[in-house]
Amino acid sequence: MVARFLSFLGTNQYFLGFSSLCGAIGFVLTIIVTAKTSKISKILRHNEITSQYNKERISFQNTFEGHRKSIIVDGLQSKQLLTDILKNVEAYRAKFSEILSWREKIRLAMFIKQLKKEPNQADYNLICNYLASISGRLSKKGDMKNG
Repeated sequence: MVARFLSFLGTNQYFLGFSSLCGAIGFVLTIIVTAKTSKISKILRHNEITSQYNKERISFQNTFEGHRKSIIVDGLQSKQLLTDILKNVEAYRAKFSEILSWREKIRLAMFIKQLKKEPNQADYNLICNYLASISGRLSKKGDMKNG
């Protein structure tokens, strides 16, 4: 009796069509759930980095403002100063690159290029402008994503 019923299900076109439809719907739902899970993971990572940014932004802002004042007020123009600024900018970029916009990333790349020049070839006015720009960015708290 069970064997006859299973044989009937294997040959019934309506049942086979319904089974195929359920399989296709299940496959589509699997893809949707996988995409949603990936999006949630990205949002959680963004919020984690934003939280870290909000904790450390004042420290970075004070550092960059201190470097800017060293150039403007004290008139420092040394290789050591450029190296210290470069080290801080690279640390900032490494920690927060995932939450920076493309515009900010390009600006940081141009700033790093300026910092790698020899002290007598570097444009210290431009360096001060970049430092002021980064400090301005750091004055704003990062926003968390909700979904």
